[in-house]
Amino acid sequence: MNSQQETKPVIISSVILASPNDWDEWIEVIKLKANNNRLWEYVDPSTPETKLPKLEEPVRASPKDANSRGKTKLAELDEEEKEELRMLKADYRDNLKLYRKQLLALNTLRSYIQSLISRTYLIYTFKCVTTYDVLVSLKQRIAPTDNARKL
Repeated sequence: MNSQQETKPVIISSVILASPNDWDEWIEVIKLKANNNRLWEYVDPSTPETKLPKLEEPVRASPKDANSRGKTKLAELDEEEKEELRMLKADYRDNLKLYRKQLLALNTLRSYIQSLISRTYLIYTFKCVTTYDVLVSLKQRIAPTDNARKL
């Protein structure tokens, strides 16, 4: 897509998690909302916590990143290395912008999740530290088991 085209917002239907019967539709709505900001991999409750990637702030590029000879000052770099550093800094700015957008979206995703569950289940979200913890807690308590699905 070129930069002149506008992206159309994705319309997400509200599904309230009020019983285990709502889980499959509800989690798909949450997944869609998370995917709008490329966040699902950070909150997917089916991923074990030890394998969950962490959303981390990108590291600012420095002269040593633009060369393999250990130069640490801009004045020590040749023109090709300076150009490499400029590209690395541009990448850093883009990655920082994405990181900030994702961090904000991650912080608002939790309140979005809480707004789409019944008061009965709200208590399961209170002592959770992260959005991932909220989804895992809800999944453990509400999502139907394979046996329940068969019945």
